[in-house]
Amino acid sequence: MNYKTDKVSWRKSKKEIRAIREQVFVYEYQFPLESEFDHHDIQCQHVLIRDDEGRAIATGRLCEDGKISRVAVLMKHRIPKVRRQVFKELLNLARAKGFQKVYFDSLLDEVDKYKEQGFVAAGKVYMDGGIAKQPLMCSVDLFKIAQNVLH
Repeated sequence: MNYKTDKVSWRKSKKEIRAIREQVFVYEYQFPLESEFDHHDIQCQHVLIRDDEGRAIATGRLCEDGKISRVAVLMKHRIPKVRRQVFKELLNLARAKGFQKVYFDSLLDEVDKYKEQGFVAAGKVYMDGGIAKQPLMCSVDLFKIAQNVLH
């Protein structure tokens, strides 16, 4: 399957972004709906990944401070290629904005795979909605996601 990437704004694509994030974060991970959407959404740059039929299947955002967040992939499309494409596009946005570093809060059990991509710990482990997360940071020049597959 081939996937298409769209760089989108919150205003233009809010309905599609919300649908993916609600499915993943609210229904699957049981995060409270009121904590999933915040004032950063309107300021961030977003990406949508679409399947062969044009349906939005994954999303992520790049905040104005270089933080990659709200990366969500619908369950039936949760393969390394899709996640890699989300990160690759967000990294391209970061480079275009002139960021030297990007940040990401990883699920604790996924930290090692991000470290393989060039990330390093950038803070202490914390709990977010009952889920342990680790803040990570990576220089955009060391980011290996475009060449390697996230397992």
